[in-house]
Amino acid sequence: MKKIIVTLLILVGAVVQAQDNNQNQTGNTSFAIKGGWLQSTLKGSDAKLLASDGIIEKKNNFFIGISVDNSLGKYFGLKHELFYQSYGAKFNRKIDDIVIPATLEMHSLRLNPISPTFKLGGLQIYAGPYINMLMYSSITAIDEDGNTYKDHSIFGSADNDEEDQPYLQKMDYGLTAGIEYQFNFGLLVGAQYNRGFASLFDNSNAYGIEGNSGRKNLKIYNQNIGIYIGYRF
Repeated sequence: MKKIIVTLLILVGAVVQAQDNNQNQTGNTSFAIKGGWLQSTLKGSDAKLLASDGIIEKKNNFFIGISVDNSLGKYFGLKHELFYQSYGAKFNRKIDDIVIPATLEMHSLRLNPISPTFKLGGLQIYAGPYINMLMYSSITAIDEDGNTYKDHSIFGSADNDEEDQPYLQKMDYGLTAGIEYQFNFGLLVGAQYNRGFASLFDNSNAYGIEGNSGRKNLKIYNQNIGIYIGYRF
């Protein structure tokens, strides 16, 4: 995990340096801090397999991070962002014939490496890819005494055998899109949508779903929307 964090910081530093080197040629480079509310859920035809009743509920979360904007002209620019975020979903989980209200909780670093941006005055509309690095996760479980607790084994380890139990992907990728407005004094407000394209579970084609014969790829993907405020320097 430390290597992942260092790699992300190096990538962001390289982007910032490249933008600084090109500033006099292409336009202004600006920096912003952002933070806000994130509503996350799980999508995909197999998402209902996590829930005993097939219902996945949204989870309220947060995110915070930095943004670098490089102007390439009056109407066009490039946006680069790095966020720390909390996300997941809620559902009823069945364990040994006992149904409990469960929460899948995940924390990650999300890098939006390059998002082409259309600008019109203070308004920006942008879209691009993202890479998500999972740092922490847990799911609600129940012990022999009937007490619920956060089970961290879903994060996975070198000892996990996914033939017996699935565990979460350490890397997700997908698409981000957003709209943002900046006031003249630096304050900005915006909204963002993110949709993952990598299966939530690592090598999930190796995990046999109970009640189904053979192997099956679990089609479960992250999806979230967020609103935020920030300040551009």
